[in-house]
Amino acid sequence: MYSSFKINTSLMALLSTALLTYLTTTTNLLFAGAKVFMVLMEEEPTLSLTTKEKYHRSDKDSIVYKKKISSSHTTFLESVLQKGSYTKLYSYTHLLNGFAVHVTSEEVLSILQNATGVRSIHEDVKIEKLTTHSPDFLGIPAGVWPRLGGAESSGEGVVIGFIDTGINPYHPSFMGHSSLGFLNSTKFKGKCISGEKFPSTACNRKIVGAQYFAHAAIANGDFNATRDIASPYDADGHGRQVMPIQ
Repeated sequence: MYSSFKINTSLMALLSTALLTYLTTTTNLLFAGAKVFMVLMEEEPTLSLTTKEKYHRSDKDSIVYKKKISSSHTTFLESVLQKGSYTKLYSYTHLLNGFAVHVTSEEVLSILQNATGVRSIHEDVKIEKLTTHSPDFLGIPAGVWPRLGGAESSGEGVVIGFIDTGINPYHPSFMGHSSLGFLNSTKFKGKCISGEKFPSTACNRKIVGAQYFAHAAIANGDFNATRDIASPYDADGHGRQVMPIQ
């Protein structure tokens, strides 16, 4: 079962999954024109390894707390920056407490760097897609599938999350004609966002959730409407190639 997250040549969606170790600490940011940055705040996110609150917070309380964090980002930006000098793109509340912001000048960036409550700032950067490799390269057929009941049932009931160029629900690997049962919806908290070439029926027994994140690419002028699609659909092909091998 797959939960797909589509990005448009942007690292910002990767950061939303707390893969912060991929980045180096940014202390001296060079500015040339409007850019997108991720600002991490000092306050704890909804889930934190440094507080015991995560063991006691109910789902309802978590929703309230996430809304509180998102609102605090808006309030913070309005309190330190002039209107029109920035655009808030995303709030990160689950594993990270931070937000993505599109700023227009080095002065705005400097204000954020020196503002109370800011832990670190990272510039959004483009990343190069690498070619996919076969399951044999990963040792899956010989080393993994036999130990997990064979290729037909290995990983049954497990949700695998992907961050890539999207997913093609019409590919045979993702068709819902499977013997697998439906996912227990009381545990999985993902969403299925429909859009161009990705109807609501695209989510099935194989694709249990799909979202896309394009605000940073659009803000930076990198979103090409003749090539890119504002939906979880994979117009590039990289995501479609990588996901089936898992």
